Amino acid sequence: MDALTRRQLLALCRDFYAVQAEGFDASRGHEPWPGWHRLAQSLPRARGSAEAPLRVLDVGCGNARLATCLARELAEGAEALDYVGVDASPALLRAARARLAPGLARRCRLVELDFLTDAVDGGRPGDALPPGPFDLVALMGVLHHVPGADWRLALLAACARRLAPGGRLALAVWRFAGRPRFERRRVAWEALGPVLGRTVDPARLEAGDGLLRFGADPERPPRYCHQVDEAEIAGWSSELGLEGVDDYLADGAEGDLNRYRILARPT
Repeated sequence: MDALTRRQLLALCRDFYAVQAEGFDASRGHEPWPGWHRLAQSLPRARGSAEAPLRVLDVGCGNARLATCLARELAEGAEALDYVGVDASPALLRAARARLAPGLARRCRLVELDFLTDAVDGGRPGDALPPGPFDLVALMGVLHHVPGADWRLALLAACARRLAPGGRLALAVWRFAGRPRFERRRVAWEALGPVLGRTVDPARLEAGDGLLRFGADPERPPRYCHQVDEAEIAGWSSELGLEGVDDYLADGAEGDLNRYRILARPT
């Protein structure tokens, strides 16, 4: 994928969250995704106490619901958690700060960081992420906004480098393609106006790239989404040098809206 197309797709994501953050946050609710409970069972057993807190990096944290979920799952609660959430949306981070319980908020650091855009000019996706080490690096519903298979792998490699020995890389990949609810919200690339002064050239996109409307207002900007295919997901473990821990479907009304992959750095 060429640099201009990548910039355009990232700009679409920025514009979407700048306009839709409040409605998007409200649609997420306060409760954790069902798949997170199983994720919590795969965490390193040597961490997760007040003496040895679970060190977490939540990449694309949104309203930081994962922090609340983990604090509930840990036997010693928030005191057993050392959480860093990063997101490019200041509005979603404000929502996160407003929602975190006071005791949990003291254990959380929320960072406004665009960990993708700077890489267009020669860096690597994820290079700007906090260095770690972390016992858990999570990307929950993030990878569909990362343009290009090479960038998705590079971002995951940056996350893997931040894992402590035995640490977990936890991924939830959205499976929206082919579902009537989301197919009805598709927007044709030809219907999109100029982005960064030029139209997006569909010939320069990857198979699986699409535009989805959010909410009922057709005048609001759509979001760029990529349907990551199963073959790409299956290859990440070997390409990253990580061990597979768990692989399952969860979430949504039918219990299969997200594909979860839990990978571990060897000890």
